[in-house]
Amino acid sequence: MKKCNACLSVIDNEESLICSKCYQHYHESCIQSTFGSASLTDITNWMCPDCQPRNENADNTPIRPNLKSKQIRDENVNRRRGGTVVNVQPLTPITVVEVREIVKSEIKDLLKHLNDTIASFVNIELKSIKEDISQVKESMSFLNDKYESFKTDLTEKFNTLTELRKENSHLKSTVQDLSTRINSMEQQARANNVEIQSLPEHKGENLVSTVINLSKVISCDISENQIHHATRIAKRDTNSKRPKSIVVQFNSPRTRDTFLAASIMYNKANPNEKLNSNLLGIGGAKENVYVVEHLSPTNKYLHAAARKKAKELNYKFVWVRRGRIFMRKSETSDYKYIRDLETLDSLS
Repeated sequence: MKKCNACLSVIDNEESLICSKCYQHYHESCIQSTFGSASLTDITNWMCPDCQPRNENADNTPIRPNLKSKQIRDENVNRRRGGTVVNVQPLTPITVVEVREIVKSEIKDLLKHLNDTIASFVNIELKSIKEDISQVKESMSFLNDKYESFKTDLTEKFNTLTELRKENSHLKSTVQDLSTRINSMEQQARANNVEIQSLPEHKGENLVSTVINLSKVISCDISENQIHHATRIAKRDTNSKRPKSIVVQFNSPRTRDTFLAASIMYNKANPNEKLNSNLLGIGGAKENVYVVEHLSPTNKYLHAAARKKAKELNYKFVWVRRGRIFMRKSETSDYKYIRDLETLDSLS
């Protein structure tokens, strides 16, 4: 089946021309309508306008099909609308204005497509960001709830701690007061007692007889009936080599005070021969003997601390009177009543 290379329609029993160079078929009517009959003078060596040599005056006018004598029926060219055949108009040159309009239209479509793509991409990313922000908000809300709960708990615990501090302060004050009262009661229970220190120990010793013998040395008339009890007490420092102290309980504080005063007066009257073991008839090496008040454990610890402090601060006198401890730096200075360790620490 032959087709005209000009109009692209089928050549049906119609004379046609064949290009001697490209061998394409053409309707004679299509050639004549474009170039006239002058172009068909030599049919044997005829060349189609596309293959003919061109000169400077030659134009590039394409071959026009003869639309009056023949309808275009090819399915690639014809368009059917409502069952009728619509003839395709011949191609015409495109102007610069039309090119601009086409370019503008393409750019407009490209920009629209680009905007739609960007908008779609931005919407997708924004959706992801919104989801992330929503999750962050949920996390922040959760953390805020936890913070508020923690803050409430902390406030409650702070209030509880404040109350506990107040209660602790009150308890400390109560304990201090009770300790003072207990110490006072313990010291009061020792109001009839004296403590004899550094007296050498002997197996089978009679402490009551020793006390009566001591009272004779210091010129204090004490009978056995005035002595309720006499015993040695355990040492606080088990490593100490000093003998155990003797606690003597008299029948009254008056008897105790008389015995203490007599021992003090004796030592003052005999500075070179103070109370010692030889005066009491105890053999062995000569050992000084001390008669002091029987202090409670708290007062005894405070008395030892006061003596140590006196050495550090050059205090000359430290003494005990009726269970109370006093210190004096010199003969002319005022005495200090040592109530507790805080009072001792405040000395200078």
